[in-house]
Amino acid sequence: MTDQDLLHALRSGRIPPADAYAQLLDDYGEELFRRCILVLRDRDAAHVVLRDTLIVARAHASRLRDAERLGEWLHALAEAECARHRENGPRCPQPREWRMPERTSLVRARVLNGMCGPELDGYRTHVAARADHFDRDGFPLPQGGGLGPRGPASLVPVALALICALLAIACAGYVLARDSAHGPIPGAVSTRP
Repeated sequence: MTDQDLLHALRSGRIPPADAYAQLLDDYGEELFRRCILVLRDRDAAHVVLRDTLIVARAHASRLRDAERLGEWLHALAEAECARHRENGPRCPQPREWRMPERTSLVRARVLNGMCGPELDGYRTHVAARADHFDRDGFPLPQGGGLGPRGPASLVPVALALICALLAIACAGYVLARDSAHGPIPGAVSTRP
């Protein structure tokens, strides 16, 4: 299958997701898995990241403008997912003796079993939604320093909420101070005879 056909299969709503994922794994699975292992140095984590990469690829295939860059795009998605996993994943000590696996024949079955069931719809939706930083060519943008998809602009609503809360507190304090300056507060015990 050509990259053009594969991209069409990813974008098509008529092709079952399991078939699209299987075709992606057949064409690019081994090289993406090996890339994930090289970056993460953990086979289990590489399976998870490969699965998430394929989910993101299917969910965002419409963003890729040039089918000839499909392989490059998939590698960029895998790199972004590896970075996300390294930033948010569990911290495990790296083994002293480490080597690439000689056989990757079970990768396809393990990844497909972990991504195609209907009970995983919510997980697939979550993975697709969290991958929301793309340039105009459809390639993932590097993760910002935790400030969200718009960088510092994502802090504006929080700042406005804080300013409103402070303003409300200041107004309440003014009202209480003004009322207490003109006489006793209703319900308060007076010490004057």
